[in-house]
Amino acid sequence: MRVKAVLVMAVCAALVYAPVAPAETSAAVAKLSAKGTVEVNGTVTPAEASVFAGDRITTRAKTAAALALSGGNQVFLPELSAAQIRQSGARVEMSLERGGLVVVSRGAQALAVLAGGVRIVPSGAGIYEIVVKGTSLKVAARKGAARVEAADRTVEVTEGNTLDATTAPSSQGPAGASSGLTALQTFAIVAGVVSGIVGLTLGIVAFNRADPSDCRVTGSTSPFTITCP
Repeated sequence: MRVKAVLVMAVCAALVYAPVAPAETSAAVAKLSAKGTVEVNGTVTPAEASVFAGDRITTRAKTAAALALSGGNQVFLPELSAAQIRQSGARVEMSLERGGLVVVSRGAQALAVLAGGVRIVPSGAGIYEIVVKGTSLKVAARKGAARVEAADRTVEVTEGNTLDATTAPSSQGPAGASSGLTALQTFAIVAGVVSGIVGLTLGIVAFNRADPSDCRVTGSTSPFTITCP
């Protein structure tokens, strides 16, 4: 019995003092630059911060946020907007909950955006704007083209055009739809792109240069300007 007791004590001591492997920390997926008051997960963030998969970013009135993702893609949020960063494996997506955003797509992997129950994916390098308000959805392809994937159809928005659509509530999607997307109740392709539909002025003359610098938010007050030097 005494030998067993000694063995039990030795095993317990080994468990107590065994080195504990450090918890794996997730890697940042983007760098955030804030103009004004921007919150990450409900906490006001400094002017520069790292953000991670699952983080929710919100902008207050007269503010803007810029996200630089790995691979060269960028996202800009105007005032009174909310979006979440999602990640599945190596793929990063933005989920726009309200307001608008601008995507500058330069990376080898296109950055998809979920908004109003549909998925918007650029066809390649380009700049596109998205605005969602309730079931109202607008997608403007300023440079390049974007593909809007809904439960019932896929719509191509070519450069210089805007999709003006109404999405169906998720409960009214096609029976048996397994994509998680909702349907488009109405949609129309409108020729031309209204300047700054998301509330940010775009200066993109140099976007197509061979070696352009990152776009950035400039200006000291709203409406801010996205400049692509």
